[in-house]
Amino acid sequence: MAKKVKNKIGRPKKGQVQINRNLVLDVAWDTIQNVGFSEFRLSTVAETLGIRTPSLYNHITDTEDIFREMKIRALRLLGDNLGEVLKQNQVRSKRISNFLQTYRRFAKEYPHLYPLVISSTEFDPELKRFGDRILQLCLDAFHFVNLDKETVHKIRIIRSFVHGFIDLEREGGFGRKESVDESFQKLTESLETGKLW
Repeated sequence: MAKKVKNKIGRPKKGQVQINRNLVLDVAWDTIQNVGFSEFRLSTVAETLGIRTPSLYNHITDTEDIFREMKIRALRLLGDNLGEVLKQNQVRSKRISNFLQTYRRFAKEYPHLYPLVISSTEFDPELKRFGDRILQLCLDAFHFVNLDKETVHKIRIIRSFVHGFIDLEREGGFGRKESVDESFQKLTESLETGKLW
């Protein structure tokens, strides 16, 4: 549970936290990370901030407003992480492997927020720019020159492999003793070479 923010009605005193939209969204982000979307309640955010639930509507429109902002934040964070790993790795094999490992690590570190980065952003102009950034990073990682028909198919295959692996791992689908990390490494190697095994 996020730490409560003390806030009383009226003008904030010196040193007292001023509640604003960003603070509400920060608390929502922390709350969702802790309990997930299914258990998320505006009343929890309000309680953490030390205000009544109706007061939240001074800063947000509704729950959908919060979820949309969470999607933007999740896409931005994933894009930042993937962009950083590409800056640090110039060798082709290292770039692809570390790129995919970073993607998997994001899913592990943000299990409740990871689903937000999966759905298409194609039909929402504001979200699309964040989705396009991740798409461009993927093109760079795999050294795809153009986003032509063939490349779209390749990226869909890559996403299916990686997300399928992540989903199975999240759901406890790998029960045998062999190393899951080693299996993922083999998956990255197969995507680097274009050969499954």
